[in-house]
Amino acid sequence: MENNTKILHSDKTVFTKKDILNILDFNTSMALDKYLFRAKKEGFLENPFYGIYTLKKYDIFEFACKLKKKSYISLETILKKEWVIFQYYENIFLISDNTLEKKIKIEWNKINNFSFNKIKDSILLNPLWLINKWNYTIASAERAVCDRFYLSKNYYFDDLSNLNFEKLEQISQIYNKRVILEINKIIKKYVK
Repeated sequence: MENNTKILHSDKTVFTKKDILNILDFNTSMALDKYLFRAKKEGFLENPFYGIYTLKKYDIFEFACKLKKKSYISLETILKKEWVIFQYYENIFLISDNTLEKKIKIEWNKINNFSFNKIKDSILLNPLWLINKWNYTIASAERAVCDRFYLSKNYYFDDLSNLNFEKLEQISQIYNKRVILEINKIIKKYVK
């Protein structure tokens, strides 16, 4: 029970074996495996994906970012959240170092789709207007717009009026010339 309390006080909801080992400070991997077996059997932890453990209630964004180390939440997930686009997407969209689709059965009746989209490392690793939450990273709305333009030419956005255009112009500089031109068109249209 003491180990479960330590897990709960870690402020995480999603864990790798290494995370749990660091929190509980087990001496051997066998002790860790025994704990994980008991915690799953008792229903304290779940194991929805190989090597990833969750509490019963967990943050889906935290889970998504645990699937790939170098990744952050962006694209339609952020654009919808920030009302830049109005269409609903079930997928959780991330930027990462390779393109990958993962379908994972999270609950007995629900499958979550995670779409990882490759972007070059110089952009992926640049922290400009990425927001570090406690256990994961998300793009600002402006960064998500630039990410989408980088991956898709002539993308249509429903409402760009609430963006910070200075921030948008600043972020565009880490992308290619095409993105910079697209962003400049937007700024000319909205800023008079």
